[in-house]
Amino acid sequence: MPRRLPATTLLHVLQPWKQIEEPLHRRVAHLADAHHGSETLWIGCGSGRSVLWWAKRFETVTAGIDPDPKTIEQAEQRARDAGLSKLATFQVADPTDLPHEDRVYDTVVVHILHLPDTDGKKVLLEASRVTRPMGTVLVLVPAWTQTPTEKDVAILRGLGFSPHMSVEWKSFCRDAGIVELRVEEVATEGAWLVSGRLQLLLRGWRAAGWLGIRTVLSREVRTLCSLARKRVLGFSIIKGTRWPHD
Repeated sequence: MPRRLPATTLLHVLQPWKQIEEPLHRRVAHLADAHHGSETLWIGCGSGRSVLWWAKRFETVTAGIDPDPKTIEQAEQRARDAGLSKLATFQVADPTDLPHEDRVYDTVVVHILHLPDTDGKKVLLEASRVTRPMGTVLVLVPAWTQTPTEKDVAILRGLGFSPHMSVEWKSFCRDAGIVELRVEEVATEGAWLVSGRLQLLLRGWRAAGWLGIRTVLSREVRTLCSLARKRVLGFSIIKGTRWPHD
């Protein structure tokens, strides 16, 4: 695609908040055993819905970082509108070089789909660094369920997506000092993306006009949706514990 939607806008089209993302975050919160007072960092927070939902639900300090300045502006405005500026904070940052001290967060959530063209292994190393010993790391990842073709891999790179097999994601976690791993599939039958071409076209138009329509009709998005429906590409939550090594 000569021009593509920002990752957050594309995900808003492909993963509507009420239909997919909010139920997803309820599962993340359950896995994290989240509670009042625990400090949480979202790496790849997009326009802030996840952070605000978390901060409001648990009445706890929650931070979000994203490499896209425009989405951080949207997130900060959402926080002001919701009266949550004291609990939810946002910052533009490189997810492979976080502006945080070591071992400061009880829970760190990494949303890989919000981090296009980013090295997932390096992101996990940083996520581990800023998590307190025995703290929880949760990683939301696109994962191949079978060996992909070189063509499919190249096409998804056009969207900035770099899926790996689950065994590779787990290896990246262990290399980062994240252990006691548990992997959960988010949904079967490709239900981690909205289905139906007409619905996608309408959502694409509402999100970005003709650019949204062109994106939905692009080979990249059509391939992504097809791979999800065929269960060649899935979406998983990996939960792990930050091992207390130096």
